[in-house]
Amino acid sequence: MVFARRTSGLLAAVVLLCGLAVAPAPAATAFKVLQMNLCNSGVAGCYQDGRAVDEAVAMIRGRLPDVVSVNEVCTSDLPGLTAATGPAARHLFAFARNRSTGADYQCTAGRGAYGSAVIVKEGVATGGHGTYTAQDGGNEIRAWACALSAVRGFTACTTHLSTTGTTALAQCRELAPAIALSFDPTGSPTTRHVVAGDLNLRYSPGSAVNAQNCVPSGWFRKGDGDVQHVMARTLAFTSTQEYAMHRTDHPAFVVNYTF
Repeated sequence: MVFARRTSGLLAAVVLLCGLAVAPAPAATAFKVLQMNLCNSGVAGCYQDGRAVDEAVAMIRGRLPDVVSVNEVCTSDLPGLTAATGPAARHLFAFARNRSTGADYQCTAGRGAYGSAVIVKEGVATGGHGTYTAQDGGNEIRAWACALSAVRGFTACTTHLSTTGTTALAQCRELAPAIALSFDPTGSPTTRHVVAGDLNLRYSPGSAVNAQNCVPSGWFRKGDGDVQHVMARTLAFTSTQEYAMHRTDHPAFVVNYTF
């Protein structure tokens, strides 16, 4: 009888321990960033009569990103791109400036100002845009835009940097971390940030203009093997994908994270 009672006690303990061991862990939340350069100014040779925008809309609907960064777009492109991202989505625009006129650079055929945009699926609480202190001698004054999300409190930025490598590196260092972090009202080291765009820099170890040279401490970078990159902090990386686009000269680049 003593043996039977001890066995029953051991069995109860095993059942209790097993119950504790199989308690489900909180599920990780997926977080996806989509980066595209649509070559839609109307000036560059890769322009295809605006058809890159329809292709981008299809890409957004197929990939379902949380954040979309688009370069070389017009303000008239944004309603369709934003609506494709989601019913609550909102955008901020980085207005490239024309050095000769001092005004916003314009797309052809009256399609509005030219630049880059960041689109946030869950909406935007606040944000800002501006131009860099560092600029090359060309006519296009390069710009950035950052948005603080409306629900989960992360910051997402977009940019399209100079074609001069040393200037692009200086611009990248202006944006990350100082400008990007300035939109975090908490100042917390655990707040999530992403900076995406056509950086006009490549991953080239040993080069003075290596894209990795503008990645701040505590951040990490993923690239498409060319000039499109996404830098992030306080996110767990899972994978990247590239998707061919036929109406522009850059692929669509997706970076998947969890948190």
